[in-house]
Amino acid sequence: MFIARIRFLLVIVFLGLAVWLHVVEGIGSSWYLYLAGFLLLLTHFLTSNVSAAFMLLRGGELDKAERLIDQVKKPEWLLKRHRAYYHFTKGMIAAQRNAIPQAKQHLSEALAIGLRTPTDNALAAINLSNFAFQAQDLSEAKKYLDKAKTYKTSDLIIKEHIERIEGALT
Repeated sequence: MFIARIRFLLVIVFLGLAVWLHVVEGIGSSWYLYLAGFLLLLTHFLTSNVSAAFMLLRGGELDKAERLIDQVKKPEWLLKRHRAYYHFTKGMIAAQRNAIPQAKQHLSEALAIGLRTPTDNALAAINLSNFAFQAQDLSEAKKYLDKAKTYKTSDLIIKEHIERIEGALT
């Protein structure tokens, strides 16, 4: 939220200075300010607040992460990785709020797009497996559990969850 405000303030400053310098000196002296303002505006639409929201989620600040991720108005405009983490963050927040249908939808999208780390991919697959197990859809739970196993992660909590779900399925 704070970063987005600073970014927009910088866009306004750069474009304002560019217009002023363009009028006074010409385009030769102001093109770089136009470019800087345009690039800052472009990064807002391509990356938005996804990284900040994800970091808040990892830090356990669910409410702040939710407020920040809800500010993304056009997730389809995000870069591929940021779109994956947008869905991952939305899915994990929905899972914490027990909004299982939304969590399943967002985590499935995140897996389909592909998350950066094997741990994040495995976490999404484990959650989907757990949701399917709770719904007593054992074939779906097994499918996601097998998918979670394919990701090479050294996270002990992930491995423990895989073993726990595996034990419950057998």
